[in-house]
Amino acid sequence: MKHALRIIGGLLVLGTLAVLLFFWLDRTETTTDAYVTGRIHPVAPRVTGTVQVLRVNDNQHVKAGDVLLELDTRDFDVAVEQARAEIERARGQVASAEAQIAEASAAIVAAAASTRKTALDLRRADELVNETPRGISRQEFDAARAAADAAVANASSANARKVAATAARASAVAQVATAEAALHNAQLAYGYTKVIAPVGGYVGKRTVEVGARVNAGQTLLAIVSDDVWVVANFKETQLRGIRPGTVAHMTIDAIPDADFTGKVDSFAPASGSQFALLPPDNATGNFTKVVQRVPVKILFSAEDLQRDRPRIVPGLSTIVKIREHDRQPQ
Repeated sequence: MKHALRIIGGLLVLGTLAVLLFFWLDRTETTTDAYVTGRIHPVAPRVTGTVQVLRVNDNQHVKAGDVLLELDTRDFDVAVEQARAEIERARGQVASAEAQIAEASAAIVAAAASTRKTALDLRRADELVNETPRGISRQEFDAARAAADAAVANASSANARKVAATAARASAVAQVATAEAALHNAQLAYGYTKVIAPVGGYVGKRTVEVGARVNAGQTLLAIVSDDVWVVANFKETQLRGIRPGTVAHMTIDAIPDADFTGKVDSFAPASGSQFALLPPDNATGNFTKVVQRVPVKILFSAEDLQRDRPRIVPGLSTIVKIREHDRQPQ
């Protein structure tokens, strides 16, 4: 009997030692300071208008590029037509200026011919008025000189008209470019009457209804991206064996019937306290050492996300366990 008791006692001691050795060798780091997180994209219209069609409901899943809502387009139709009319008006001014340039060019040619003719007439008149006896009277000579001066003036006037018409054409061309830019802007605004989903995800925080007058930049709803992950805040003393690629085992409080597997993706570039509104300044006052926590980003496995994504939402409390040097096979 005593021998049997000794054997049982020895086994109990060995079992206790084995358990203690297991826990001593098992370098599993655990934290309950962990949460599911993801990117939440606010959705706002780029133009002001009245909501005419609403295509999504709360909590609905949408794909990137889906139309979420549509604004009344009538005001934007008017702006597009006005811009097109302004383009036609400016093009008419260009055509008018080009006609004036052509007219001025023809006037310059005629003035040049008239200038040459009157210059020759003046030269002959000068010879005749100085002959003895005179070939023409002084009055005829003065008339020839006046005609030559008038021809020169007409040539200058024609050149000036061409310069003015050329400037008017350049101004009209600039007005065409401005009107085309206004049309492009009006067409863009028309396109913005359809509010598009920037990413795929779930609709949340919808605050808009059909008939509401909304302003540009006003947040109407949010889309929670399909891409979610866990941020686990480990103590700095727990990070020794954790590396990118290390396997993480997770449980989510809201989903107690499921276990999740992921891998460490990256570490925050600083401890959480450094991102606080008022970071601690240990160089002043009495120093008390406080163990810091470092956010660690952990990605879910693709299988877990595919299986439970609708239930995995940002903000859920999570428990994370990471065994030292436990890495996924490559």
